[in-house]
Amino acid sequence: MKNQRYLSVILFFTAAFFMYGASKTEKSLAEIYKSGTVQFISELTIDDTSLPEDTFFESTFDIKCDNNGYVYICDYKANNIKKFDSSGKYIKTIGRKGQGPGEFNMPFGIAVTNDRLIVGDMGNRRLCALTPDGEFIKSVTISIGGMPQKIRGLPNGDIVIAMEKIYFREPDKPQDCLIEIYSPNLEKKRTVYTQQVWRNKFMRIENMGTNIIQPFSPLVYWDVSPDGKVVIGYPKNYEIEIYDSDKGKISSFTHSYEPIKVTDQDKEIFFAGMTYSTGGVVKQGVPDYIVKNTEFPKYKPAFKHILVDSEGNILVWAYRKNRKEESRFFDAFDPEGNFIGNVQIIGEASFPVRAVIKDGSFWLQKTDDEGLIKIIKYRISD
Repeated sequence: MKNQRYLSVILFFTAAFFMYGASKTEKSLAEIYKSGTVQFISELTIDDTSLPEDTFFESTFDIKCDNNGYVYICDYKANNIKKFDSSGKYIKTIGRKGQGPGEFNMPFGIAVTNDRLIVGDMGNRRLCALTPDGEFIKSVTISIGGMPQKIRGLPNGDIVIAMEKIYFREPDKPQDCLIEIYSPNLEKKRTVYTQQVWRNKFMRIENMGTNIIQPFSPLVYWDVSPDGKVVIGYPKNYEIEIYDSDKGKISSFTHSYEPIKVTDQDKEIFFAGMTYSTGGVVKQGVPDYIVKNTEFPKYKPAFKHILVDSEGNILVWAYRKNRKEESRFFDAFDPEGNFIGNVQIIGEASFPVRAVIKDGSFWLQKTDDEGLIKIIKYRISD
């Protein structure tokens, strides 16, 4: 009987231990969003101290993570891709400046699949395919009359590329945004989405070719879900569409919103954030002829960015009446488009516009007060 009592006590505490452990399982991202507040907690930092001596980050433009935990950081100005392991240990540098195989001139974006590293090589006007170790496979010339804006990999090895076709000689014609599917060997398979956008107007003013940026013009925002769906938002209205890379559009959802007026303060901030060069001197602001030819809409678009997290939830960065609050809030939807809630970001972080999300972590680029670049891995907590 005594031994039986001891056995009963042991079984009780063992069961209690496992029940407690189960109750302490980590929350899903959707559950965290439902709480109404999130914070970004830093887990890993990659910076110049992570690199070999006399090597540093010059102007990083894109970050990607593969299924083996490796991190690839596209350095636009250094004309290379820096590769790290999951602990932030430097592995190697891929590429160098040039025009030959495996060389780059202003690489602006990368995508990774199981056996490919795809690089958008802006200066050489091409797409390059390499192995994850950086061995050159092939390249193809971009001849669309524009450049890729963004590159993402799909689980099946295909690549999603957003292009904008520009009509320089037709100033009254908008740009064509095309979201296209390419094979791992860089063969175009199909176009899944097209939309005209007014990112820029190209005009001749005072006998000079001039680019007039179109403020608050609706642009195409998109991301790829973990199961390979392409999630696309065009914020003329608050509508998100979901595409299968083979079948095309499979669903969409809308969300109510109150249009936000463009204010005089918005116009002042827009021009104040620009620079121009005259006589070899860079000045803040813009010349009068730019101000005169810039047209502001009455209302802002519904939103200005979207992200899909590692669970397939869709995060939308919407405009708000209080401009100071915009970077601190986002709308969260589940993969089917059901509204989860409006979420506030607490702490020092803001909406992760250029984040790369992998296995529940958010990878972001930060620049400190001294101008040094840091690549930081965050996890989300409530």
